[in-house]
Amino acid sequence: MQGAWIISRPLSAVGGRTAEDGTAGPVMQLSDFAASLEAIAARSPDPLAMWRAGEALQLADMGALGCAVALAPTLGAALRAFQRCFGAMQSASDVGFEVEDDRASFRYRILDNDIWPRRADSELTMGVVAGIIRRFAPEAGRLCSVALEHEPGAARSALAAHAGTTVRRSDTNAISFPARLLDRQQDAGAAPDAAQVFREAVQGLEAQIRADWLRQPASHRVLHTLMGRIGREAIDQDAIACHLGVSRRTLRRRLDAEGTSFHELTEVCRRNVGHALLVRSELPMIEIALRLGYSDHTAFSRAFSRWFGASPRELRRAGSGASITA
Repeated sequence: MQGAWIISRPLSAVGGRTAEDGTAGPVMQLSDFAASLEAIAARSPDPLAMWRAGEALQLADMGALGCAVALAPTLGAALRAFQRCFGAMQSASDVGFEVEDDRASFRYRILDNDIWPRRADSELTMGVVAGIIRRFAPEAGRLCSVALEHEPGAARSALAAHAGTTVRRSDTNAISFPARLLDRQQDAGAAPDAAQVFREAVQGLEAQIRADWLRQPASHRVLHTLMGRIGREAIDQDAIACHLGVSRRTLRRRLDAEGTSFHELTEVCRRNVGHALLVRSELPMIEIALRLGYSDHTAFSRAFSRWFGASPRELRRAGSGASITA
């Protein structure tokens, strides 16, 4: 996914240099951001350096998104705004917020699998979410559970000691906590019109994100949607066209005009996600095949042999040696 970006202020806030002279432009490449965080984390003896940096990050350092979150009247409103308006701070990301039974969960991952490693980015972002939760519910740490898309390693025991939080590995980064905390309010003293200002800030950011989204080429929007839905929701052409608010015929015509097709974009998505699952997870081959939408292992194996000149099993044995660049 070419051109993935993030505003540069968060990197400056955690001690990263965004240019040779130390000055920051308004945005930077997301790949450079993730690499810079990895370098900062590698220099620190603290296994929770990025998590702590996320917890301590000032909301204002997340630009307009953070300023909107700061106005939220409740924890639920804050996390919903953070999820819905995340695209104002960072692109090419899958961000979700769900409430099921008595648990609420916030999840995040970069969609571009060429950006790796991204351990530091994951831990920084989860630290930010933990900080937002504690802003409303200071005691919430020991009520949370955390999932990370990388092996937690030293962070597992360090987090347990830091906040009593359990940590497991998953295919996404997430924090879950009791849903009863969603009604927690900020400290008294908010301005009388704070709720209205908050609503207007969120509406303004959503309008900006929507306008930016519609300016993107159709192929970009299709690939972004495929990367976010694969393995979770339907990725057939009708489903994607419906999600994008156009007819199947209109979508096909727009992709034709850009010199590509829905089939080609689906192949790019399967190749990118499939390779990442092969070399970064221990999922059984058949489960990976099903996640990618293949009806059987044979079709899955045949496709990967065509793309990489090696079978899925050989790719897994080789590790990350084969390129996944589209």
